[in-house]
Formats: sequence, structure tokens, C-alpha cells
Amino acid sequence: MIRLREPILAASLFAGVAAVGLTPALAQTAAAPGESNAAAVSSNARHQAAERMMPGQFVEGRIAFLKTELKITPAQESQWQQVAAAMRENAKTFDETVTAVRQNRATTDAVQRLELREQFAKARADNTARLIAAFKPLYTSLSPEQQQMANRLFAEHHHWHHRA
Repeated sequence: MIRLREPILAASLFAGVAAVGLTPALAQTAAAPGESNAAAVSSNARHQAAERMMPGQFVEGRIAFLKTELKITPAQESQWQQVAAAMRENAKTFDETVTAVRQNRATTDAVQRLELREQFAKARADNTARLIAAFKPLYTSLSPEQQQMANRLFAEHHHWHHRA
């Protein structure tokens, strides 16, 4: 069952990030040549829904999943809470970055888009540093079996994240 959940987690994490997108195109309201009006409306609705989705919407599910898969013990709970807090803060930071990009998307030129890309890279680096600082103490307290699971979960996430 665990082998099945790992690819599902990775796929869902990938899908969540891909659905949000860093700079999704504005949805067109007119039907493309050869496309029915119903298909254009459906496509427009999907684009609008994707634009409203935020990465932070999924953080509690990721936290619960990781805690279950890692089989966090009561003795590890306080260290786990630090990891969960870092994940929540990371989601909040990323949501704020996505919101700022969405608000300024229509008025950005090439230079501004590059600056936004830099802003995303900085937010990602800061988030990674925050997670590492919280995760290291927990990782050292994990049993060898828990560490193996953590290694697999983070390898799966890394694999899927860079596939797009």
C-alpha cells in the first residue's frame, strides 16, 4: 500500500503545483477555430478555477500524509510540530508570492517577469532553508525505517517536481 501512496503523493503534489502555475495565461472567452462554444466555456472555467487555487490549500493534507507515512511517535511529536510549522509558513509565503504575481500579471513587461522569476527563486530558497532547519532535528530522531521512508518521500517529490 505504501508503494502505491508514494506515486500518488508525488503526482498530487506535482498536479497541485502545475495547476496553480507560476504565470498561467489568461483564459480566452472566445472559442478557438474548430472549438465549440461549450468547450471554450469549459476551458475558461478550468482556467479561472486554476487561477483561484493556492498552494497553501493543500498544506494540511501534506502535513497529515507525511506524519502518517513517517509514523511519527509521541516522542517525536514536538520536533514534528516544528516541521509542520515550517511547512505552514512556507505555504503562506508561497501563497503571498503567487498572489502578488497574479495581481501584477497584466502589467508586467519582460524585465518585470524576470524579476518575478527571481522573487519566486528567492522565496523557494528561503522556504527550503526554513524546512531544512526544522527537519534536521526530526530526521536525526527518526528510526532507520523512518529515515528510509523520509528518503523515499523526498526523492519522489524531487523527481516529480523537476519533471514538468
